[in-house]
Amino acid sequence: MKKLTLPELSPQAAPEFIDATTAKSWLEHVPLANVSAAQQQLLEQIREFNGYGTSAASRLATLEALREAVQFVEIEQARRFTNRALPMAEGENAVFNDTLDLWEQMHLGYLRCLEAVVAGEAGMREQGGLVCQRALSYTGLKMFHCHRAYRQVPPRIWRELHEGYAMAEELGVAEDTVKDYLNRDVNDTSPRIAYLRALLLGMANPNELSQRQLTFVAFLLERWAEKVDVSKEAPTDEEIAPLVIDLESDFCPERDGPDAADSRYLDVKRLAKSLRNRIGLLRKGESPAKLALGEDCVQPSCEHLLVFLYRQWCQLRPPRGAERKRIADAAQVGHEMAALHYYISGRVFKQPGEVKELTQQQRDQIATFGRVSTRDEDDYSVVHGFSLENWHLEDESTQGLKLIRRVADAGARYSHGQLLGIKPADSKGFMLGQIRWLVQNDAGDIFAGVRLLPGLPAATAVRPVGLNVMDAKYSPALSLTGVAALSAPPSLVLPSGWFKPRRVIEVYVEGHVKVRLTEMIERGSDYERIAYEMLT
Repeated sequence: MKKLTLPELSPQAAPEFIDATTAKSWLEHVPLANVSAAQQQLLEQIREFNGYGTSAASRLATLEALREAVQFVEIEQARRFTNRALPMAEGENAVFNDTLDLWEQMHLGYLRCLEAVVAGEAGMREQGGLVCQRALSYTGLKMFHCHRAYRQVPPRIWRELHEGYAMAEELGVAEDTVKDYLNRDVNDTSPRIAYLRALLLGMANPNELSQRQLTFVAFLLERWAEKVDVSKEAPTDEEIAPLVIDLESDFCPERDGPDAADSRYLDVKRLAKSLRNRIGLLRKGESPAKLALGEDCVQPSCEHLLVFLYRQWCQLRPPRGAERKRIADAAQVGHEMAALHYYISGRVFKQPGEVKELTQQQRDQIATFGRVSTRDEDDYSVVHGFSLENWHLEDESTQGLKLIRRVADAGARYSHGQLLGIKPADSKGFMLGQIRWLVQNDAGDIFAGVRLLPGLPAATAVRPVGLNVMDAKYSPALSLTGVAALSAPPSLVLPSGWFKPRRVIEVYVEGHVKVRLTEMIERGSDYERIAYEMLT
């Protein structure tokens, strides 16, 4: 069995509690209403306790007494770094690191108990299942909070997860049923279920999920992780190809990943059947609540998410479409409607058809240079913060891009669903895309998956019309040509909030043209892509 390598105990360690009784008394004075202060106190004292020498049975009882308070504080603190744009601000990053540190200290405490289980310390052998489940659950919580912050899970934590399950197997406790009353729904669990909850969430492409979806998937996995079987032998039924995991690896399993050194096979047939049944019943009109999907799960988003999860967990990856080769991997990236209008049009936005009398300065410039100076327009991008950012193209397909902005390249903060304009170094023009997934690594680099919007973009202008609208000004907007091969109609890309069914607006296309908005094709976090029809 692999030997645990843990920090040495310290004779100088002097925690404010030394057993379960003193821990409960100490918790009465921790200001749980002030979660920041409470987190710091818990982190400091649990770290001190982990260096303190005591019996494994006493350590285990103490950690169990602390779990509920730690859980409350960590969930509350997570609100300060979730649902935020990337890269993280300094304060958000500090809270994120403290949150991971506290989960790490809880994990270390249970590893000390596991060390005693392995050594056969009196009274600890029968606690092997509980200790392994707790250690694996805290590894899973570290991973979950990385997902919630859209931070890359470090390879060392993936290795920790695989090694934790391997240890449960070696001790023969992987299937031991234990109680975890901190679960939201199901209290019965086991080391295998704790392992699979973390594994399956990592395989669900969490960097693409919203915060609500992440919480929902974590809730589902409390019950559904037990539907996945782990074995050393490949299942003989080839209905669904098993997923091969490597207990000696430090990465998330992939169906087309490298050969495993210490392989285990995940049989997902029961999980696949459960997902297919629920998807079918939802399509027939059954309510999500009756399918044990929770009261806050609504259609059609519930069905879409279950289909997405089925593809991640139960299907082979489809072959990628035709790849395009690029001469250079550099790209310039812009965001915000006004900036994209400026760079796509190549000029400063002005009210269409507006004729202004020349100023005395402009008359002097014509008299001196024969034209009006464009220096003010040349400086416009800097003055308005419209400078383009330097990104790198790591991967490209006909419908999407994988982009990286290195920490050395300064730039804005980004969020899921945001509209981007991308101009590869070897391209003459911009493409429009939507951020589909986003993740930051520990070095501060930002990785983004961008789905390209179909059609060629052009700059235009729009304004509302109607009886209640007087002298409305034009706003910058974008248009996209239709793409018959993708069944994509011509569309307008407008700021959020413009769409109303059958709304009539005015578009400037070499003249004032009225159009009727017919369909919301998609809604991003800062834009709407809308189909329209011309009015005569």
